[in-house]
Amino acid sequence: MDSEMTAALGYLVLAGIMNSAYTLPLKLKLTWKWENMWLAFTILGVCIVPTTLGMLTIPHFWSIYGQIKLSMLLIVCLSGATWGVALLLFGLAVDVVGVAITFALVMGTSAGVGALLPLLVKGTGGVSIRTGFLILFGIALTVVGVGLCGAAGKQREKDDALKGGVTGLGFLRGFVFAVLSGLAAGSTLIDAARERGSSPRMATNAAWVPVLLVGAVPGVLYCAYLLRKNRSSKNFFCLRTFPYLFLALLMGVLWFGSVVLYGWATLRIGNLGAVLGWPLFMVTIVLGSALWGAATGEWKNASVRARVLMGCAVSVLIAAIIVLTKAQAST
Repeated sequence: MDSEMTAALGYLVLAGIMNSAYTLPLKLKLTWKWENMWLAFTILGVCIVPTTLGMLTIPHFWSIYGQIKLSMLLIVCLSGATWGVALLLFGLAVDVVGVAITFALVMGTSAGVGALLPLLVKGTGGVSIRTGFLILFGIALTVVGVGLCGAAGKQREKDDALKGGVTGLGFLRGFVFAVLSGLAAGSTLIDAARERGSSPRMATNAAWVPVLLVGAVPGVLYCAYLLRKNRSSKNFFCLRTFPYLFLALLMGVLWFGSVVLYGWATLRIGNLGAVLGWPLFMVTIVLGSALWGAATGEWKNASVRARVLMGCAVSVLIAAIIVLTKAQAST
């Protein structure tokens, strides 16, 4: 393995670690409520950071969009809106069930949807028996992994009940949020990221900006609703506003930075970008989020049974990601 390949793989791992860590500020005990931090992240991280990067790296940035057909813009808006709902559900799930379970569920579910959706849309013509078997096997692993995540979360809920943890409908709500987020994400931005890694002509920040700007709308609207409902808009005027804004900006840099770093690294390893880069990125996110969850005390009151179930869930979902990636590579 040459030095360039080694460096690219290292950057892929770094990208996965960055992505798995970007929601950690949500776990801090802040004066701000969830809607304050998520709104700041949506504006700074989803809108301003990608747009600024695009303007800095692409000449005549805004003129590009004048050349796009209206039909394509409508598709972009639809994709952005779908992804925006997925991102919002993801943030809600992290707030309820934590980073470990949320990332595992979303990554596993989105991988399954990403493999199954093309078959549903285009049919099975040209798909070999071996590839079809791999897809079905990968989806079966995904279902098992999601089920194990649910079992681990419910067991943790029981263990944590006396400590004031998430109980009853709270965990179920977070579980549903995470699964729905994975279902929505599997057909939009995740596929775009994979294509960007495998095709040099797609490696441009310009492709992200319209999707992200439209995708920010659901989050902004829902946060505005919560700000009014909870009367939490006054939190923006507290003494710690600037440190909190910095945390929101850091979330955006970690999140979008991981996407850019992933695309750059996979392009450097050529044809192996989609085959090797994508599963390595996804697996690192799942493992990283599990470690972050443990480090931040999500499982401090959990029994051995709950931890073993979560470990099995992570292992099965990683296997599902690898199998589904292999199936898509052979399609």
